[in-house]
Amino acid sequence: MPRVDVDPSWMLRRPRRLWGLCLPTMLACLAFGGTIAALADPPEPPPRETPNRDAVDFFESSIRPLLIDHCYDCHSVEADAAEGELRVDDGAALLSGGSRGAAVVPGKPDQSLIVRAIEYQDTSMQMPPDGKLDAESIEAIRTWIRSGAVDPRQSVIDESMEDTEQTSPIDRDPSTHWAFVPPRRIHADRWQSIDTDDLPHEPSDPLDVVAMDAAVRHGAEPNDLADRETLIRRLYFDLVGTPPDVDQIARFVSDERPDAYQRLVDRLIAAPDFGERFARHWMDVARYADTIGYGLAGRDRRLHGSERYRDWLTRAFATDMPYDEMLMHQLAGDRTDPGNESGNLDAMGFLTIGRRFLNRHDVIDDRIDVVTRGLMGLTVTCARCHDHKFDPIPMADYYSLYGVFQSSREVDEKHASPLAMVDVDKPRDAAIFLRGQPGNRGDVAPRRFLTSLRRDDEPRFNDGSGRLELARRIADPDNPLTARVMVNRVWGHLMGRHLIDSPSDFGFRTSPPAIPELLDDLAAEFAVDWSVQRLVRRIVTTRLYRQSSAVDEESFSADPDNQYFARAIRRRRDFESLRDSALCAAGVLDRQVGGPPVDITASTVTPRKTIYAMIDRQNLPSLFRTFDSASPDAHTPRRYFTTVPQQALFLINHRQSVSLSQSLAARVRASVRQDSSGVDSDDPAVLAGHMVRLVYGREPTDQETLWLTKFLSDGAMSFQQPADPRTLWTYGTGRIGDGGVEEFSPLGVFQNDRWQAETTFPSPGRLGHAFLASENGHPGPGERGAVVRRWTVPRDGVVKVTGMIGHRNREGDGVVAAIFAGGRRLFRGTQKSNNRPLGPLTSKVRRGDVLDFAAGAGPTGNHDSFFWRINITLTADDGEVIEADSRRDFSRPLDTSGPAKLDRLEQLAQVLWISNEFAFVD
Repeated sequence: MPRVDVDPSWMLRRPRRLWGLCLPTMLACLAFGGTIAALADPPEPPPRETPNRDAVDFFESSIRPLLIDHCYDCHSVEADAAEGELRVDDGAALLSGGSRGAAVVPGKPDQSLIVRAIEYQDTSMQMPPDGKLDAESIEAIRTWIRSGAVDPRQSVIDESMEDTEQTSPIDRDPSTHWAFVPPRRIHADRWQSIDTDDLPHEPSDPLDVVAMDAAVRHGAEPNDLADRETLIRRLYFDLVGTPPDVDQIARFVSDERPDAYQRLVDRLIAAPDFGERFARHWMDVARYADTIGYGLAGRDRRLHGSERYRDWLTRAFATDMPYDEMLMHQLAGDRTDPGNESGNLDAMGFLTIGRRFLNRHDVIDDRIDVVTRGLMGLTVTCARCHDHKFDPIPMADYYSLYGVFQSSREVDEKHASPLAMVDVDKPRDAAIFLRGQPGNRGDVAPRRFLTSLRRDDEPRFNDGSGRLELARRIADPDNPLTARVMVNRVWGHLMGRHLIDSPSDFGFRTSPPAIPELLDDLAAEFAVDWSVQRLVRRIVTTRLYRQSSAVDEESFSADPDNQYFARAIRRRRDFESLRDSALCAAGVLDRQVGGPPVDITASTVTPRKTIYAMIDRQNLPSLFRTFDSASPDAHTPRRYFTTVPQQALFLINHRQSVSLSQSLAARVRASVRQDSSGVDSDDPAVLAGHMVRLVYGREPTDQETLWLTKFLSDGAMSFQQPADPRTLWTYGTGRIGDGGVEEFSPLGVFQNDRWQAETTFPSPGRLGHAFLASENGHPGPGERGAVVRRWTVPRDGVVKVTGMIGHRNREGDGVVAAIFAGGRRLFRGTQKSNNRPLGPLTSKVRRGDVLDFAAGAGPTGNHDSFFWRINITLTADDGEVIEADSRRDFSRPLDTSGPAKLDRLEQLAQVLWISNEFAFVD
């Protein structure tokens, strides 16, 4: 799917309410059975040529080494060979081709002769002749051609005639480039020299002073502050990823304390969700996945223990572990916590969680890349085959680091952490691979730090592999790059635009930020105590962060790219926030922290947060690509956001989205009945108002109320009973409360003819032996471990419940059983060592109510297997009788590929999912 950079000019065309002008069209589409194909507003931004730096880096790290290793011997000037009149040692020669025509057709791998040759499609043209390339290498070449075949190489012949005395990048003094100069705080003379009376607004921080001054000087008038409703939504998105509810918004808006904003910031930073939010950001940097990628035949592709790295990140950010300490554990946890007593050995997943290439050289290359680009913003892997073309990084630097990782090995799964690396018994330096060819060795490169950052007379690495010494040099506060790179990443997450647009490349091609003081002041302060939370707190309390995102034409013309931050930036929700916000609105979000990865692509809803999704890098589900998730194949500097029809189609048509719409509608009906106080709970205006409050956290406008009421009134509100009665049952866990089951969460796995929490049984998470089968089950431990059969009432009427419950163990203290109908308790008791008939129990119910049959553990939590058969008879108000039988209706996940039958309120939920107000933050 092509990516489209967002052109900020479209923001000038947006209405105040992002979806207001297109809502009638969306409602009409659904009312007449149509399908909404895309987010209607704003229109897809026009394509814009994107910088090809990433493409150049991909060529240098993945394509040039392949050509050198397998093609240069027969098709290069250096080898004095051009078989078939084809040379592959410069871009123009590849495009012109040889006697058979062009070797590469950019954008069209299937029409490129080089692909035909390496795939051995033609018996007369099979290259390389000594054996077919592996699948990874072939796919890399296809990807390169598909993305445009970017090739920065100049003609080798022309290069040979150039002045050999010309200065090479490796001879340039690094101190002449801004990124290699130590960052400094804003000097008091600098910001105090600016007359704040000349600024349009009162600053909150020296950063505000220099930024407003720069914006005014460039003709961009800084915006007023955003209103409180906008600010709380923005903070929740940035710091925890889920939206505030209407009550939280109301409390903040009405809070008259002068430090109300600071209190909100502190509360959100202290929430467990903060750790999850920033862990997911770092997982992009660390190319996180739960599988190894291409694997050898018969080898398990699962990266065992991958979740331990993800959970370590969550804890580290939640507890505000200093960033330099985080780096030390991620690079040398085998030395900082060798026995994993503090869990910090799991941090080495940063190195070991990458793709496991069939070629060991590529595995090491991947680790060099994630360390140098991820932590210091340097593209060192471009020096694998030659001195870096742009930066002062000679090949010797690459092979110095190669020796470090060559002298480290992975451990087996029985180690204190399966993610660890340890030093080999006899660490050794690596010889430089001339032209990147392992069989063509040059001088030995001693293990040491990068040339451009080494101090005078700095010794080589002598402590084992050198990873610990490497970690210390990267985390050294005197390293001018480390703090800058991290500050730039955090700023980009919070502000919507990085200070440096290439977050993982601070090399000589990269210009300084438009306002250098912002990056330098934050970086210099950050390197004092390395507190990520303090960095975040400072940024979000600046006036720059709290500005409105409104755009006026004059300021936009003066600064279209918002380099001077005269306004906040309207942002799309990322995939994690979008999905988690939908789960939250539907009332099914499971906030449990940590645990094994779960499948979020099945037909049934998995309520876990999206950070806990199983990431299969070999077979990454299209859902992740559709919503612009980070690629797990390599380090991702930043995400790009697209607007494509597949996004809205998923939000309308996928069974998970349909199920969430049904859950949201049921929640609205239950909420209306609970709060009705004599109000007609079928009043379309009341129902619409509750739904808007749950999804958007605000009251609908008068015009919206008219549209929504008309939509709900035009269609029959009655719930059509599904043809298959099994669809009325849901199986999950929760807490048995006084007025119903609380914190209900569906069981996500059907295996061995039963519903359970995870594929591993018993679950290694908090639910242990919890399961439900057709007639029996077992609760999990603790109050939150009750197992629940839930039946959704399809019609208004009277329900009658009968059945039999049993506990057949003489040991233990039995199970606690409870039955609720529409939030009213019909039965509660302890069942131990016998069988008991239940019922008949009767209750008046309304459509959308749920009948919960819950079984929880006793005080000891032992010997809690139970038997329960349930019969339900619903006599609808119109006289129709509907029967349900828990044994007969018990089912695996149903094939729900056919069209779902949704009532009007459920369709309205679909409309709100695909609106811009839900998809955008401001």
